Amino acid sequence: MSRPDNSGLAKPWPGSAADETQFRDVIRHLASGVTVVTSSLGGEPVGLTATAVCSVSATPPSLLVSLTANTRTAQGVVETDAFAVHLLPFRARGIAEQFASSRSHFEAVHYSVISEKRIPLLTDVVGWLLCHVKEKFWVEDHLVFVGRVVGCELKDTAPDPLLYLDRNYRRLLPGAERGAENLEPWGSSQDVGLPGFGW
Repeated sequence: MSRPDNSGLAKPWPGSAADETQFRDVIRHLASGVTVVTSSLGGEPVGLTATAVCSVSATPPSLLVSLTANTRTAQGVVETDAFAVHLLPFRARGIAEQFASSRSHFEAVHYSVISEKRIPLLTDVVGWLLCHVKEKFWVEDHLVFVGRVVGCELKDTAPDPLLYLDRNYRRLLPGAERGAENLEPWGSSQDVGLPGFGW
């Protein structure tokens, strides 16, 4: 049995917030899928590139997105109480760049519009998820939205997803590593148990 390393026990608790530059240096090494979040503002399509997206629950299906509060997309989500998340393929790097830029986001981009809320659904994607906002709250300069997934579609059953790591786009190598059947986006299935009997 290994012995615990007690050398760090005397370290004081850090200050109220980590250094922003150091935080960015660390967090940029968290590999992420690249998405485009879309909504509608004043009846016009809005959208932006986002990596701060995660699943919350499968029962019922729910997603969380964190958006800079002063963006038109965040304002559109507030206005419509709805948004769509699009998982991008590697070939769609240009779309990721376009939705992250200040130029027209929807120029030459193929999309359809769904429902009276006018939410755009992009065509060239791995899949999309359409959400109705169930909760929204401020965290610093961001608005966090928890959406109930009311519709979704996997459009590519053999995807080549667009990934982001260390300020660069990445792609998966062909083939797959050993399976991770027990791992779900919201936690390991080994931690599921009756109330009071969890790990």
